[in-house]
Amino acid sequence: MSVHEMPSLLAPHLRPGRFGAPGASPLTISERRVAVVQIMARDGQSAAVGAAVERTAGVKLPAPGESAMNGDTTALWIAPDTWLLLRELPAGEKLVDDLTAACGRSASIVDQTCGKTAIRLSGAHARDVLAKGCRLDLHPRAFGPGRSAVTPIAHIQTVIVQVDATPAFELLVPSTLAQDFAAWLCVSAAQFGYEIK
Repeated sequence: MSVHEMPSLLAPHLRPGRFGAPGASPLTISERRVAVVQIMARDGQSAAVGAAVERTAGVKLPAPGESAMNGDTTALWIAPDTWLLLRELPAGEKLVDDLTAACGRSASIVDQTCGKTAIRLSGAHARDVLAKGCRLDLHPRAFGPGRSAVTPIAHIQTVIVQVDATPAFELLVPSTLAQDFAAWLCVSAAQFGYEIK
């Protein structure tokens, strides 16, 4: 069975529908099925790894605190000389093999697809929802489109990326805690009303 054919951990918990407070502009919560690959450049090899990733995945590796997107591929800086690449499934299934071949001995490539779950939160009150459990300053002056960070949200280590100015956020959490995170997100969003897609 391929990765994209595996059942979603969140499907039983994120059932489509409209919930919480009534209103004309509810928040939207959805699970994204993505391949997740961690890239760790070996000492002194960051430039070579960046060139290999750009050739192979079509996206530049971003600077600290930033993300880069090209089509269905997103690159996120998560630590010195360490990035995550996300690509929609099923197209992303070959990503780890392609990157391993391209980077050779200049990087360690680790498939994190089964270990991470991606959830997208969007809508006018998305920042208000995240602020209930996030220590970061999410004001647009401090955290706008293209920004990313690794931080606890609701006591769960999360990679957060602002995708656009809607605002929409991509939230990457450990799959073992994804159900707990989704439950917290729904409770926090209920005040404003939300729709699961």
